[in-house]
Amino acid sequence: MSGRQWAGPALSGGGRHGGGRVRLLAVEGAMVGGEAAAAVEELISGVRRATDFAEQFRSYSESEKQWKARMEFILRHLPDYRDPPDGGGRLDQLLSLSMVWANHLFLGCSYNKDLLDKVMEMADGIEVEDLPQFTTRSELMKR
Repeated sequence: MSGRQWAGPALSGGGRHGGGRVRLLAVEGAMVGGEAAAAVEELISGVRRATDFAEQFRSYSESEKQWKARMEFILRHLPDYRDPPDGGGRLDQLLSLSMVWANHLFLGCSYNKDLLDKVMEMADGIEVEDLPQFTTRSELMKR
């Protein structure tokens, strides 16, 4: 690692988001900071604001695992579902889609095929471990 050394950890401090001030990086004798550090801090701040915004939509009955998955779904699509100035309820639509996805995944609820296809496509890449296994009525009747 010659020529490169960290002046300290990339992020220092604590809090529930693990944030803090961004430290500067020395590379070949030049300091990378200023604008880069400000951009990183702005990005971290934006992530915190988005997470805090989404937190208001957590249901009291959601487990931590369910909420983390649903919040990832919401945050992933939030830019596409912002309410227009004239209203329109786009955010409500996103929240409803997130509930459909979570209810299907964690509770085994079934919905219209087109709706399920849409939410499963929207959730593509969101990894959730240890999902419950459900047996449908038709599967039980086959036994």
